Amino acid sequence: MHSLTARNRADDGGPSSRVSRYRSLGKKSPATVIVVDDDASVRGALRRQLRILEFNVLDFASAEEFLASELPTGDVCLLLDVYMPAMNGIELCRKMKESGRRLPTILISGRDDPETRRIMREAKPVASLLKPFDEKSLLRAIGKAFPNQSSLRD
Repeated sequence: MHSLTARNRADDGGPSSRVSRYRSLGKKSPATVIVVDDDASVRGALRRQLRILEFNVLDFASAEEFLASELPTGDVCLLLDVYMPAMNGIELCRKMKESGRRLPTILISGRDDPETRRIMREAKPVASLLKPFDEKSLLRAIGKAFPNQSSLRD
């Protein structure tokens, strides 16, 4: 039996059955969105939604699992949960910066309090989203991560 958390779950390239209400890219985007969130239901929902939006998707259950992986080439951004056990999202941002692994990062959190807003701001992500967020907000944040992709601009 294979462990779902021990392997990298890449986009299987299967056809999307639904079309976004807000955006149709027309063809599969060469951009990859990497989701790092300890909540399996959040990862699954984001993976499905991003595939519908025609992005390549990789997802990881922990910061440590992500750090052990090899980054894909091309346009890549990180959709990163702030609060995870062991290494949290802010610590992962610091570790990546120290190691020279720089990716446009979108921080996400289910907490909306002054401390969370402060630490999100100090991490200097390209965007921050509070859960639950809608597809339009997600696309706007991803558009900031990939400013040169005309298919993501309004």
